[in-house]
Order: sequence, then C-alpha cells, then structure tokens
Amino acid sequence: MQGLRSVDRLAKLAITKNTGEKPQSKLWTYACTQWAVLPDTSGTHLWRLDNDSWTRVMTLSSSTVTKADCKVEDAIVHVLLFEEVTPLTNIVSEAEDSTKSLNNKAFLVSIEYVESQNTYKRWSKRPTTVDIKLDNGVETATIDIDNKGRMWLASDAVKKINVRWSDAPYTTWSSPITLASGVKNDDIAGVVSLPGKVGVFWSNQNTKRFGFRTHQDGASPTEWSADELPVSRSALDVGKGMADDHINFAVASDGTLYCAVKTSYNMPGYPTIALLVRRPSGKWDNLHSISEFGTRPVALLDETLNRLMVIFSSVEDGGDVLYRSTSLDNINFGPTTTLMGGKFDNVTSSKTPFKSEVAILASNKTHAHGVLISNGTPSLVKCPDPESSFRSFVVYPNPFIVKTTIYFTLQEEDEYELLLFDSKGARIARLSQGRALAGELNTVDLKDVARGLYMVRLQTSKSVRALKVIQER
Repeated sequence: MQGLRSVDRLAKLAITKNTGEKPQSKLWTYACTQWAVLPDTSGTHLWRLDNDSWTRVMTLSSSTVTKADCKVEDAIVHVLLFEEVTPLTNIVSEAEDSTKSLNNKAFLVSIEYVESQNTYKRWSKRPTTVDIKLDNGVETATIDIDNKGRMWLASDAVKKINVRWSDAPYTTWSSPITLASGVKNDDIAGVVSLPGKVGVFWSNQNTKRFGFRTHQDGASPTEWSADELPVSRSALDVGKGMADDHINFAVASDGTLYCAVKTSYNMPGYPTIALLVRRPSGKWDNLHSISEFGTRPVALLDETLNRLMVIFSSVEDGGDVLYRSTSLDNINFGPTTTLMGGKFDNVTSSKTPFKSEVAILASNKTHAHGVLISNGTPSLVKCPDPESSFRSFVVYPNPFIVKTTIYFTLQEEDEYELLLFDSKGARIARLSQGRALAGELNTVDLKDVARGLYMVRLQTSKSVRALKVIQER
C-alpha cells in the first residue's frame, strides 16, 4: 500500500459506544505497544494490543457510554472521558437557543506506565478521577497540554466555542472562556498544543468558515489572538460553503499544523475532504483538496518517512475506510487506497506522529474494527515484556533485496544464539552467538541468501522469539 510496508487486520472488539468523535484520539503507542480506551458493557477500559487482539487491562470508569480523548506525556496518559446524554427528542431547531443534549458529564482519569508489568496504574500524583462540569449542548471535548504544563479543554456549547484550563495535577478547573459565538448547534472544536502556544480550531457553518485562535503559553488565560479565519481566501460560495463539523489535527515537530476537514460544498467537482495547513510562521496554505467524497477524516503524521496520511470513511453511516498520503515537502496526494473494506465509520488513531507502527480503529454499531500499519522502519526504543528477556527484536529492511540487519536488545545480560531457518522450518545457519549486555543494541547482517521466506530465531536462556524475513529477489 502507498507509503506503508504492512497492514495487518486486528480482531474486532465489542463496544457500547462508537469510536467517535471527530477531533478525539483514543489510541497511542508506548513501549512498543498499542493502547486504546473504549467502553463495553461493563464500563470504560484501557485495552492493550497483544498480537492482533485487544486485552482489557484496566477499568477507568463504570460508564458504558463514554468517548475518550487521550493526551500522552511520555509514561503519563491523561484521559478525558466525555459522556453525552441525549434527550428523548434530539431534533433541535437551529433557531432555538436550546441544547443538543442534557446532563453532559466529563471525567479526567490520569494513568502512568508500569514497566515491570507492561500495563498502567492510576497516576501517583492524582489517583482520583476528576469531575469536570461542561456546558449543556456539548457534542465533543478534547484536551492538550501547553509547554508550561497547563492543560486546556476545548468544547462546543449552545452556539458557542469554549475553553477551560487547569494546572497540574489538574484537579481544579476554570470557568469557561468563550472564544467564538454564533456558531451552529452542531459545530465543534478541538484544542492543540503548538510551540509556545495553544490553538483552538472550530467549525462555523453559519459563516461558512473555520476559525482558529491562539494563546501564548504563560499569558493570562483570557488573552487570545483574533480569529485567523483559516484559508478564507480559498472559501467558495458553493453549496453550503467551506465549513462542516468534521475536523481532526496532527502537529509536526516544527509546529506545522495539519487540519483534516470536511467541507459543505456537496457538489461534484468540489472537495468534500480537504486539508488545511498552518505553517510555523502563522501563515495558512491555500486549501488542499483530497477527495470529492467521504466523511470524518483523520490526519496521521509519519515524520520518519516525512509523510502525512488522511484517513476517512467513504460514505456517511459507514463504508470502506480509505486513505491518501502525501510528502510533507510538497503536498500532492497520491491515489485513494482502501485500508479496511466493509461498513465502518468514526475513524480514530494517535494524536502523535508514528515512528514505526500505529493502530487505526473504526466502528460499526456493535464492534471496533482496526488495522495495525507499519512503515517498515525499525523501532529501537525499549520494549519491555515481563515474560520475555527481549527489549527489542527487529529486522530492517524487511522485505529486503541485497542485505538486511537484525537488531536486538536484551532485558538483562545473557547468552544468546541467533539462527536462520527456511520456510519449511529446516535450520540453515547460525548467524551469531555470544553474550549480550543488558540494554546494549546488537546488530547482525543477513545477506547472500536466495529469494524466499525465512525465519530468524533469537534464543536466550529464558526466552525464544522468531521473526519472518523475506528476500524479494
């Protein structure tokens, strides 16, 4: 697939709330492992991806209807659980100053990684759950943390876009600060941290534009820039205009902001899925067209290969999950490619750029379905496994043509043996053996083998692990 080395389908997971909402992120990668926060019939849980299946490892809430937004800070993860309660009559006139939903609830749960068990526990600095009072009419809520350690929460309200803030350990929250008024009841917002500032991006279907305001880290919480009116010069008087309430973000390490959006043009020949790009200087590119059809786009950065993926469902209420990708140097999207065939909606993935592999989820009415994608680059970070003596074990490139390299690191000093087998399981060669130090990266080259499938097996006194390797010609 375009820009990807492998795409592996994951086992489906029964859930009680879909994988939305659009600006939220329910997935992250840490310690070479994929993690997710999703609800089932017994509550909202932390899930760990083991091989191709999700293992429930921790309960975060008894609620079965939450939608999570996860902010990762190294070994600490802050999880905003938003619970939207829909009234019996959920059709609201746009002219009414009324709510889309009542008794909205939000909870902040913070957890920290436990290396020895490859799981998480409650954050030692604040093990309790924090209740956050939100406005009526909220459809979605997101969090991020600025460079001073202050957490910001952005949410929509009845015809408003609001933010709140809290300082560590994020127990006490401010009153709402209104950044925009006069939006539609179903317009939404999201907050994102940039170098030296935070920004809030929102949709405004009444003005047919998107909005964006920034706040300098450390300034008074009420001091925000004027609305930058992103790419207004690209706005067209077509259909219902440029803005729709589907937005999602990714931020590059240099501060470039990539906003995947849906428009309301709804006309052949005009983009439905588009990309808005804000450069570190504060300037916005002209609108980049992605697709004339689709819904609920997600932006996913791969800075290792200097690429951006925009992933979306093909039709409203569920279809194939598609993607297009582009180089970050020159935005020019390649062909539309199917990532998951079926009837899925509400794509979600990681907020942070991925370096080696990342999970992508979407849902139907009863289950979360997903794939694990890899760009083929080795992840050489520490990969704890309480049942293994290996920290890392990777082969890159794989597949290969002339030569590939085997990388491995042991949890503790031990004897090892590295063996090569053919596709039928017959041993071909001993590639290396000796004694490896704890935490030391070891490399062994593999070359001069015929085209085909092989198995590389690493064995210590405590563990054995094998990887498939392909020589392409």
